[in-house]
Amino acid sequence: MNDNSMRLFEYRFGPSREWRILVAATRELREKAFRLVYDAYVREGYELRLGRESGLWCTIHHLHPETVIFLAEKEGRQAGSVALIPDTRLGLPTDHIFPEPLADLRETGRRLCEVSSLVVTEESWGIPPELAMHLYRLAHLASLHLLKRTDIVASVMAHHSDFYARILLFDEVSRAPRLSPKTGQQVCYAHLNLETMKERYKERYARARGRRNLYRWFFQNEDEPAILEWLRHSRVPMSREELYYFGTEKTNILASAGHDVIAVLEEDYRKAG
Repeated sequence: MNDNSMRLFEYRFGPSREWRILVAATRELREKAFRLVYDAYVREGYELRLGRESGLWCTIHHLHPETVIFLAEKEGRQAGSVALIPDTRLGLPTDHIFPEPLADLRETGRRLCEVSSLVVTEESWGIPPELAMHLYRLAHLASLHLLKRTDIVASVMAHHSDFYARILLFDEVSRAPRLSPKTGQQVCYAHLNLETMKERYKERYARARGRRNLYRWFFQNEDEPAILEWLRHSRVPMSREELYYFGTEKTNILASAGHDVIAVLEEDYRKAG
């Protein structure tokens, strides 16, 4: 695929292609995603420890240059978002809630990333599950092909844990929830081995029909080459100017993080070019 054909590709779906998903690769799009997540958490009644002054759900991990953020729109209206956070010297958000299983995975040489801030806004008829699945498929492709990771981890809302265990076939979903220090919600630890995912999905779903065939959804998608090319060209790391815009001007994240964390971020931004 050349540059011209890549520019023609858009990730769209729906009966009239009314849904569109973007890689949030500009300050404007990232800010829209952060605001969408914050607003969604407020509507859910979460006891938020972040974002009250800025109206943005933005953490130190969102400010890392390797973090990938997707923003979904429907007819020009923001409709959903998800962040894919790589394991770096900053660690992962889940380290603050479930440090033990992450330490075990790192000790065996696994390369981790975290699916975080997954929200889908409600339509007049209810929550659109198809949008969540599209966002999750993009997170899966990006984790494998952009970030080159072996495992996905997440802290998922306790009332969603059954979906991750029975439908998405995560290898492990903890039964004992813990309190998230940032949202005040009960969350469960979830872990997915990306290297064994394909075989498990094939065994469970290959004979299913229609939308129930999640093996075809994740591993036999004819648009995958075009999607991967679009991901590689659309992904633009957050700039150093954006780091200080979100971390200092809009929030006090960097001041709260301290000099050592800022030094790590500065070094990683230099490496990212």
